[in-house]
Amino acid sequence: MKPNRRSALRLIIAGALMAGGLGWLFSAHANLALLRPLGGVLLVIAAIVLALGPWWLRIARDLALERQAKARAEERVDIASRVHDSVLQTLALIQRRADDPQKVIQLARMQERELRSWLFEGRDPDEAEEELTVAAGVRKIQEDVEARYGVPVEAVMVGDCDLDDNLAALVAAAGEATVNAAKWSGAGVISLFAEVEAGEVSIVVRDRGKGFDPEAVPEDRKGLAESVHGRMARRGGTATVTTAPGEGTKVTLKMPRPGFSRGGLGGSSPRDDRAGRT
Repeated sequence: MKPNRRSALRLIIAGALMAGGLGWLFSAHANLALLRPLGGVLLVIAAIVLALGPWWLRIARDLALERQAKARAEERVDIASRVHDSVLQTLALIQRRADDPQKVIQLARMQERELRSWLFEGRDPDEAEEELTVAAGVRKIQEDVEARYGVPVEAVMVGDCDLDDNLAALVAAAGEATVNAAKWSGAGVISLFAEVEAGEVSIVVRDRGKGFDPEAVPEDRKGLAESVHGRMARRGGTATVTTAPGEGTKVTLKMPRPGFSRGGLGGSSPRDDRAGRT
């Protein structure tokens, strides 16, 4: 049976049920006043479901498809950010170290290990088995940038807390900002300051290098737009870049902590009281 015929038949049956139900309601006698209205209501409900059911199902199906499409788009963006932060950064570094074969081999092996762990094990190869914290993530940024680019990173950590998905995105964005500073600023040292508060976690990446004009950044350079701004925005955080040619660059990243408040409600992590310099 063709769809149009099915729809017409469904509407005819729904109309008949509706008419029967309404007739039942209005024709109730006193001795059946409690039973007949109930039957009429059931017929009216059946008519409404029959007439509008396919429309409701189509709306529900469209919403489900829209959610799936949004999830796939976010996953593609996350994958693109991860590839940029690992593979593309390593390839660019290999080009700069082309005159040092041993360093190129070291970088290639390191990248191979990262890719295999990410693709086949679903985890960062340098991720410790125990629970990760913000301080551990900051130390990892410091170690990786100094090992890969040879630029000293002065890291200061005030407080600490366990990593969740939002804070992991914050640390990843801070890592990308630090890598950008090491690659492009020309600064002799990079400052990395992280602070854990009851209501939010903030990380500031600062260099006193040559700075840049944000409007002049080529569109194919996705490090700042996607790996920093985009990654923070997708998790509900903020990223502020303060820079100018010759003035250095300051990247301020802030991520709220759901369930925590500055007034002390909601408790705090036992690591929040620890502070240290890395």
